[in-house]
Amino acid sequence: MRLSNTVPVPAAPDEVFALLNDVERVAACMPGAVLDGRDGDCWQGRVKVRVGPVTAAYAGTVRFLEADAGQRRLRVQARGADTHGSGDAEAEVTLTVTEAPEGARLELSTDLVIRGKLAQFGKGAIGTVSTRILQQFARNLGGLLDGERTAETPAEGP
Repeated sequence: MRLSNTVPVPAAPDEVFALLNDVERVAACMPGAVLDGRDGDCWQGRVKVRVGPVTAAYAGTVRFLEADAGQRRLRVQARGADTHGSGDAEAEVTLTVTEAPEGARLELSTDLVIRGKLAQFGKGAIGTVSTRILQQFARNLGGLLDGERTAETPAEGP
């Protein structure tokens, strides 16, 4: 299944791209995700996803396939197995950060394969959940960057 999403991020495009390259910082921005560690070029983690009445918990890996700073584009591969043994999922995602009036725009193109209990839901339901998660992710990215900028700004004295 192919999914396309575009979400605004209230931060400068270069800041957003730099953050997306920092797995340890960016993982905390993804709703339901927990980073467990790194093995070579693969990051291990877990994610919980709810589609309709079904919640799935996956454990798996993410690795960068391509990083193009000039184009502010990343290509990543994610693979995971349901922790209850009822399916698996894999995705290849291309993320591109562009300039936008609100700061940056994050464009995602995802090739997704789901097997198991979540496969019963169609592209519409999965697309809706994907959009909701990515909107929250974008807000979290912007909030993290805004908080870092605020922390770096010296307090004004008398």
